[in-house]
Amino acid sequence: MSIIEAADEAAAVAADVGASALGSMSTAFAVQNLGNSTASVTVEFRNTAGQVKNTLNQNIGPGANYNFDQRYDSGKPDSSGASFQGAAIVSADQPIGAAANMVRTGAVAPSYESYNSLASTQLGTDLLLPQVLRNVASGGIVYNTTIVIQNTDTSNAASVNVAFTPYPGGSNGNNYTYPVSIPAGGTVYIDQSTTPTQIGTRFFGSARVTSNRQVAAVTYSDGGGQVLLAYPSYADGTTDYIGLPSIYKNVSSLGDSYSTAILIVNFGASPANVEIQYLPGGIGSVSGKDTVSVPAKGALNIDQRFNAPSITSASFLGGAVIKSTNGQKIAAMVNLRGGTRYAMTYGGILSGGTIAYLPIAYKTISSGGYSWSSSVIVYNLDRTVGAANVKFTFYPTSGGSIADAATYSVGSISQFDLRYTTSVKNQASFIGSVKVQSTNGRRIGAMVQTRGAGGSGDALMAYLGLIP
Repeated sequence: MSIIEAADEAAAVAADVGASALGSMSTAFAVQNLGNSTASVTVEFRNTAGQVKNTLNQNIGPGANYNFDQRYDSGKPDSSGASFQGAAIVSADQPIGAAANMVRTGAVAPSYESYNSLASTQLGTDLLLPQVLRNVASGGIVYNTTIVIQNTDTSNAASVNVAFTPYPGGSNGNNYTYPVSIPAGGTVYIDQSTTPTQIGTRFFGSARVTSNRQVAAVTYSDGGGQVLLAYPSYADGTTDYIGLPSIYKNVSSLGDSYSTAILIVNFGASPANVEIQYLPGGIGSVSGKDTVSVPAKGALNIDQRFNAPSITSASFLGGAVIKSTNGQKIAAMVNLRGGTRYAMTYGGILSGGTIAYLPIAYKTISSGGYSWSSSVIVYNLDRTVGAANVKFTFYPTSGGSIADAATYSVGSISQFDLRYTTSVKNQASFIGSVKVQSTNGRRIGAMVQTRGAGGSGDALMAYLGLIP
């Protein structure tokens, strides 16, 4: 995992190059300059013991990005070239943000996933991990998670407790609090397939991380060496609206059928009454809203194929907005599956702004036997007031910028497949960062979905846009 510090901001991104029981895992993280002047960026890699193994420096222009790939000199985490597991601390003299890509090779099939760096508001001494798994079977695949916790204090060790809590109902495992000490600037990886044994042979629940130092946390989930997912962490829940901009029900694409499931976690001591409104984005129809009850301190999984009565069509492509209506704080994440091969996870959008930054996006980029392309999904938080007028600026990694002259109207949610929409469709290929700006004051959020066509394995990734 890594931490990014920009002016008074901080964030975390994982850094990992080395072998695991299920193949070899590597990361790459793209840092984007959110400021108006060139950013002087420093990346400091620390291993699990907190020792600095390498330091890299890079200048990044306004809006542009730089991809620190841990497999190559551009992002080498250990100056000796040895395998590495640990974290990175990234500092800059301009506001910055980052998104990380994970790749696992050498297992049953190659697997990819993206996740967001963690902003300073997402660090804390009390964090909730909404989904933790041991030996949980779904769709013929058995899932196990690994919890990664980074001590962001580079001067003092952190005393950490990880409290595992099974979801209510059924035989979902045991309550147990696992203590661990993390060295100053260090990181711990807790693999649920083996640790802790006290949670039982099967565990389906959540975990709360408490610490005497500021920590960052992320959870990734392995599905039998075939699927790789990254789950968000939360310092707190909310009673405000949560945007879920990418929702599917039985949508066919390139021979696979895509569907989602929403996981809602209740932070409160009483059951949470949650209203769900689905927002069509091109496919499907909706009648009314759904209301569900989420158990106290528990979670509820809502599969759009079976548990979304307000979706009246056989297929649906769009988004959703959820809200707790009785004062209980909640959080949410979405799992997307495409057939037996593709999978990804993203967290809900809790806030918006007039500008969203996307550190890395692709159009027809060949790498690793795949052709990678992204869709940018824009969510209008002020949809009840009126449409958001948005403009795109693209920053190729090779330099320069591409300003799209068009203005696009986003009523609720719009998907922009870079192969077919925006000015990038006229480019043979694109890799770089993106700025999405609302020109009429409507608040927006954004996310990126990237899929690798061809090849084999789980080549589907997602992350949320950065709101300054």
